[in-house]
Amino acid sequence: MVRTAKWSTVLALSVLAVFLVITSSAFAQPRIMSQDVYTPLAKGYDLMRDGKYVAAEAEFKSALSKDRYNPFALNNLAAIKTQEGKLKEAMAYLTDAQAHAKDYLDKYQEVCFTGGLCTGVKPVKVLGNESAIAKVVAENMAKLKAKIAATPEKPVPSTPPPMEKVPVEKKGK
Repeated sequence: MVRTAKWSTVLALSVLAVFLVITSSAFAQPRIMSQDVYTPLAKGYDLMRDGKYVAAEAEFKSALSKDRYNPFALNNLAAIKTQEGKLKEAMAYLTDAQAHAKDYLDKYQEVCFTGGLCTGVKPVKVLGNESAIAKVVAENMAKLKAKIAATPEKPVPSTPPPMEKVPVEKKGK
């Protein structure tokens, strides 16, 4: 009887714990980006706008070290890679950004056009009703796909280079 009471108590507490986890996540409100992520994003955007792409990239990667799937950082890294002509790397960043962008409701303050293709964004510490960055990422992906389709791949040689001609007197020796 005591053993049954213990198991009933354990079972009841387990069910209660699961219920609390489910309800707390259902009522969880979106949070504004933490300062340790926001600061390098804002600094990186300012550097990118000033054309200091190497320094900006370091700031965006710093933000990613604290928030691996931050779509602002990923989008802005894609803009830098596009500027460098590294279109496949840019698409990889945008693909990661798109996977999680809908979860980020932070608004953005400024937009800059890097190389006329991808748009870099500077977040602000204000939440919207829907993801603003998701729209930017989707637009950038469409632009980048079109650019990749219009950019021919470097041809791969299909025949070996011509052989060196050997004088007749040296053949067979």
